[in-house]
Amino acid sequence: MSDPKHPKAGDRTMDLSDIPLVDITPDHVAHLSKLREGHAGAIAAVLTAAAAARQRAGLSEVEVAELNANWAAYEQIEEVLPAVEKLLELLHETRLVRGHEIAYRLGEMAHQVRRRADRSANGAEVAGPFEALLDYHFATGQKSAAAREKNKKEAEAPV
Repeated sequence: MSDPKHPKAGDRTMDLSDIPLVDITPDHVAHLSKLREGHAGAIAAVLTAAAAARQRAGLSEVEVAELNANWAAYEQIEEVLPAVEKLLELLHETRLVRGHEIAYRLGEMAHQVRRRADRSANGAEVAGPFEALLDYHFATGQKSAAAREKNKKEAEAPV
């Protein structure tokens, strides 16, 4: 496990509190300038140039300092991004597996309730509290059966 301030892919503990985050709209994203290949060299040229050379070129030291701060934040984001992406992948896959496990359990339970209700003299009392469960689980089967019935009737109807 690496330092939470410098996580590696697979780490589950990250401290990104020192990275100032920005939330923008998708429309705003389309209007942003994109960094192209070679940007690191261009940034290095500005940051490593002597102050006198920057002054002769008319570059503001305030803007150079802002560039330096933005570049440091960008590099920090680049460093942690693989770990964040891997954690997001793990969360997504874990959610899928948990959803599968939940759906499987709900299916087993729905079948159990239906079996008990079918075999019981007071089946409505057995199934009643679980109506939402039964509706949820058997809805897709009922929709499929209704669609098959509709298609069968349409096929048999005279043209």
